Amino acid sequence: MSKLFQTLFVLLVMSSQGNASPVKQHQRVDASKLLPFSQSNSTNTQPRNLAGLFSITEYNALNIKQPHNDFNQLYQKAVSGQNELESVTQKIAQQSNTYTHTSGMKSVQRARDKVAAKYTGNSDKITDITRTSIVAQNIPALMDAFELLQQNTQILRIKNRFVTPNPSGYRDLSLLVRLPESGIVAEVQLHLEAFSVIKNGKEHDNYEQIQQMQRLQISENRAPSEIEQASIDKLRNESQQMYHQAWNQYLSA
Repeated sequence: MSKLFQTLFVLLVMSSQGNASPVKQHQRVDASKLLPFSQSNSTNTQPRNLAGLFSITEYNALNIKQPHNDFNQLYQKAVSGQNELESVTQKIAQQSNTYTHTSGMKSVQRARDKVAAKYTGNSDKITDITRTSIVAQNIPALMDAFELLQQNTQILRIKNRFVTPNPSGYRDLSLLVRLPESGIVAEVQLHLEAFSVIKNGKEHDNYEQIQQMQRLQISENRAPSEIEQASIDKLRNESQQMYHQAWNQYLSA
């Protein structure tokens, strides 16, 4: 009888093990598929709309430097960097249904002046000798261009001025990227077309008029007169209204 009970007990244990849920195994993670730690945003995650644009978080890598501290060597390298930047952004423009707009490199004199005044002679800290802009007609195209930049360059800094606009109301994505071949750090601005038209047209004229009055005040070591201040306020208000109207057309799209 005891052997019969032993046999029945063994059969019951085997039956319970057969019906149990299988144990889950830990999956191995392929580290080669992970983004580098320095990359600020993963790609293909933001929706192509206003919410996606607002979700792009600001980012600033530590100790951003150019590959050369000697000014002449850096500027010479920046020339090839400008060619590389324009080649990369033109390809991105073709793929994202956007277009590029560039004013060319910062001049040698302006670059030297900025290194001396802002960076106390440290040439490797200037990041906007090489520069360009990408202009999009709508938010989805701008998002596409941004993600293509993530894939083809190393993003070092993101300023999302769509979330936090300038006092004038101007908005864009302002980026610093490191180019893969030259290693040059370059400035790339992503604009919506209505803002680009204003910035490079009427608002630029307003800015120049304000700068001219302020330079005169500095040269004469005086505060602005009532007439000058009224003119400055009028020009600034005009720019704010233009940018406000431009932004409204994308909010209602």
